[in-house]
Amino acid sequence: MAKGNDGNYLQHSVEVAIALHLAKLSTQGALYLALTHGMAPFEPCDAPLVGQSRGLLRTALEAAQSPPTPGEAPIITAYRATKASLDRYPNTGELLAATVGRDRLSGGIAEVDARKHAELVERWSGSGVTPANSSWRREVRPGGVLSCPATLRAPWLFAADPMTFREGGDADDDKLCREDLSRLSTTLKGFIASGEPGAAALFVYAVRPNVRPQFWTFAGDLAADSGTPMVSCWVPHLGGNRNLAAVLYSGVVLPACWPPHGVHAGR
Repeated sequence: MAKGNDGNYLQHSVEVAIALHLAKLSTQGALYLALTHGMAPFEPCDAPLVGQSRGLLRTALEAAQSPPTPGEAPIITAYRATKASLDRYPNTGELLAATVGRDRLSGGIAEVDARKHAELVERWSGSGVTPANSSWRREVRPGGVLSCPATLRAPWLFAADPMTFREGGDADDDKLCREDLSRLSTTLKGFIASGEPGAAALFVYAVRPNVRPQFWTFAGDLAADSGTPMVSCWVPHLGGNRNLAAVLYSGVVLPACWPPHGVHAGR
């Protein structure tokens, strides 16, 4: 199930804004995707915990029930196009297909759940996007669906949304850890070496105050190692915890509407 809180809004408003911006840099409006955690095309949302921040998501979903307005946020347009709701919430792939056009997308999606993977395969049948029933850590290796192809000729978006960040450990689970730095750096360097403009967006959720500096150090080290600028943003989660995003980019400037409405810039 989708979490159904402002962490979803943070991730998807950032991804949609950047994807729309990148696709405009291609003469064909094309975009290459590398999505680490596929999710089913649509999932119902969890009931929120008491006090959990959900206002940004609810407001955007409600706005999407009304006709378009001039200058509305790209995420609202994408929610409307996918008929998004808390009972049927879209994944990144569906939102980007609605934003860029499914026929203009190529790349790969990793998903460890066999049932969800089967749904993704059906949804992306006949397209340039390949879902893999595999861990993202395996798929960033050379030849994996999340690695940069030698023939890349389009702007690219690499997006990772593990559950949260932890400093220690190296289990192949749903969390991001310090040991992932090398594999992510190698992957990003491959995309950067293509010469095509692109961005990598890392999202972690429900991050406690004492862990936040560790994540920002990790993201900063990744930016330094890959030679890319980085911007940071966040939204509240529950209590003093936050949902965080780090965006690294190459050969492109950020959209003029950065950061998306309601998202706090900085750390």
